Amino acid sequence: MGRLVIAEWRLSSRRSGLGALFLAAVTTLSAGVLTAQATRDALVLESALTVPDSVPLTFVQQLVPGADGSVFLLDARTDGVLAFDSHGVFQRRLGRRGEGPGELLSPWRLGLLGQDTLWVADARRRRINLYDTSTGASLGDLGPVTAEASGAGRQLLRPFAVLADHSVVAIDWGTEEKLANVLTFQSMGREKNGQESLSLSVLDLQDRLLAVPVPAGGGGLQLRNPFSHSDMLAIEPSGRHVIVIRRPRPDGSRAIFTVERHNVLEGSKDAISVPYLPRRLEAKDLRAWAEELGAVQRMVEMGVFPSRAAGVAAVLGALDEPEYYPPVRNRGRGIVEEGVLIDSGGSMWFGVADISRRTNEWAVVSSDGQVSRFSVPVHARLLAVQGDRVWAEVRDGFGVPLVHVFRVHPSGS
Repeated sequence: MGRLVIAEWRLSSRRSGLGALFLAAVTTLSAGVLTAQATRDALVLESALTVPDSVPLTFVQQLVPGADGSVFLLDARTDGVLAFDSHGVFQRRLGRRGEGPGELLSPWRLGLLGQDTLWVADARRRRINLYDTSTGASLGDLGPVTAEASGAGRQLLRPFAVLADHSVVAIDWGTEEKLANVLTFQSMGREKNGQESLSLSVLDLQDRLLAVPVPAGGGGLQLRNPFSHSDMLAIEPSGRHVIVIRRPRPDGSRAIFTVERHNVLEGSKDAISVPYLPRRLEAKDLRAWAEELGAVQRMVEMGVFPSRAAGVAAVLGALDEPEYYPPVRNRGRGIVEEGVLIDSGGSMWFGVADISRRTNEWAVVSSDGQVSRFSVPVHARLLAVQGDRVWAEVRDGFGVPLVHVFRVHPSGS
């Protein structure tokens, strides 16, 4: 593939409210202070994935880079996983739609197990399929995942990830979905029942949903709360590192959130307490978000709300007028699906929350405690990071998604 014309995004050193997110981060084990750099690094466009017309992209759900530079991509409406070589050229499709061996009904997460095995979690079949990364051949599957439910026997859980020690992670949401238990299952087999589980962490998800009362039917409308301060989970694609982002705890005029880092292979855990400067929400941003909600329009069409203005007013009333953005972008169900990236070395990338879409800032804490910041164009959606390479989804003039590959260009070099 020919090299693209290089475009460099030189990043300003201007610091705004949440742009100064990582002013300091204290690692509890070493008590060292992580200071943010005065200037910002740059992302330099290097290449793009070559996607054939026969497999057009619609929305990239997840992208996982291999150790050899290969890439595995899961698109929202494309059956199977798309595999690309180290030059970004399409190679093959792994898996196809179906319920048989090696087939997928609803793939929703993927990652690597070692260097030669790709795992794909199937939400509907409650299994994890395994594939050879070189040939695409099916290597069997793991599951189903079950856990003991109080007074109800064993319940079926949706697998979330496979860790580097070959354990399977699943989430037990509980009955009220206010607490989620992150469970790990050892020695999974194709039809192994009665698996023993260990709790990796318990997530507090109390603020992740927004309950909007509706004037008809006596029910309510549940929406994901983009201003949630719920705990969140992120797993590095190779399964070596698991991080839990705890909800911020007020401390005087400042706020703090904690990042717990689990090193799976070493069996170690540390924590970073991160103070940040809260960025105030503007009333116009809240209203713009509420007015764009498709759920409100659907409720109006169903006659639940008498008008769109009434629906918007109900949503804003249920929000209780939050004053600040949350510190980390969270578009998932309280479990991180976007906004937090981890590379194989344990470096963490945090997307700074901004529903107004006027900024797209990322703060990075490296495995050795260095902090840097990136500002990227608002239309770019970061997908994955590995070393100094970053993958992002962008849209062309017709709204078609493209995947660009960037390299990190440190400031001052």
